[in-house]
Amino acid sequence: MQENYRRRVRIIVSDSQGDIEPPSLLGRVAAAIVGAIALVVAFMFSVVALAVVSVIIVIAVGYVWWKTRDLRRQLRENPPGGRVIDGDVFRDGD
Repeated sequence: MQENYRRRVRIIVSDSQGDIEPPSLLGRVAAAIVGAIALVVAFMFSVVALAVVSVIIVIAVGYVWWKTRDLRRQLRENPPGGRVIDGDVFRDGD
């Protein structure tokens, strides 16, 4: 009964070196050209991505600067560290 549940796996290994031919000179040149083109495209993409991220950061900083202008003006007119009143509060129990 146990033989019915067993699987048979056959692995065939070929040791011959003649199955795969090394790339020709034309194939190596084509691979080098394709690789160079891929590097140029990747560099161009990174430059564009850096420019887009830089513009987004400049817009965000400008927005925060514009929205906090009133607060900065108030802090210039009334700097913190002015008059401080310190006291204790005592309350009689009810």
